[in-house]
Amino acid sequence: MKFSQNWNLCQGFAIRIVVIGLLIQTITALQLEGLVTKKPRVSKYTMKPQAPTSPPSSTSTYRVNTTNGNTCILIRTDGLLSIQYRDKLNEDREADVYLPDNPGLKGICDNSDESSVTLSFRGFILSMYFSKTPGGERWYVNTIELSYSSSNPIFEHIDRPNLNVKLSTPPHTFLFPTPIGKSFECMQEKTIVMFSQDESDRSGHLAKLFLRDTRLQGFMYKVGGQWGSPFQCTATGTYRDESAPFYLGTILGIACIATVAGYGVWRYLKVKKFQYGNM
Repeated sequence: MKFSQNWNLCQGFAIRIVVIGLLIQTITALQLEGLVTKKPRVSKYTMKPQAPTSPPSSTSTYRVNTTNGNTCILIRTDGLLSIQYRDKLNEDREADVYLPDNPGLKGICDNSDESSVTLSFRGFILSMYFSKTPGGERWYVNTIELSYSSSNPIFEHIDRPNLNVKLSTPPHTFLFPTPIGKSFECMQEKTIVMFSQDESDRSGHLAKLFLRDTRLQGFMYKVGGQWGSPFQCTATGTYRDESAPFYLGTILGIACIATVAGYGVWRYLKVKKFQYGNM
């Protein structure tokens, strides 16, 4: 009898322990569920997927040759396009596309002071225009343009399909100024913003071109197409448009010459009038 009572007590105690254990496990699970953090957002700029046999570098190289076979534009970069748009729910979305290794490539190098390169890929057309400063001492990129259709499949549930979109850098852009004969080199990430310059634009899109591990050179015309000596980017990445001081100096010079000439004419006429009055 006593053994049966003890056995019942042990069973009751064991059941209580099991129930308490289950309650503790349930409460702990609920607490942990509330403490779970969101998966961290992947960085905007990730490395391109690499094939097992490909080199470790994620950069792509684009070359434009003249009709005689000499290289006039050479670009090496790891590029990413990020385009902001709105969907049918009026929510802001982003579509990303890498600059590919083998896009459709064409360029214009006929003018000694202007040249351009155009990349075509996945329905996008990206153009880069090169110029020289007025004195011909430096080359730079004055415009970057991006054209595409808003019906491109990369845009999911876009609010306004069937639009021809054209985005570009602002007027008088002055990117990558580099002495003639040298190549611009920058390991830092550069962000170039493009938006519509047309007031009647209906897309409302904005594009950002991220460039990393970049080296480029315009107006090369070198046999063999080898890079010129590197010209490193500054820590701030800001540049001054050299054409503005040139034009300002020219205007001031013309104004000074006109002032001196005008004074000379006035002085001559005044003296001549004085001499005529004394005759």
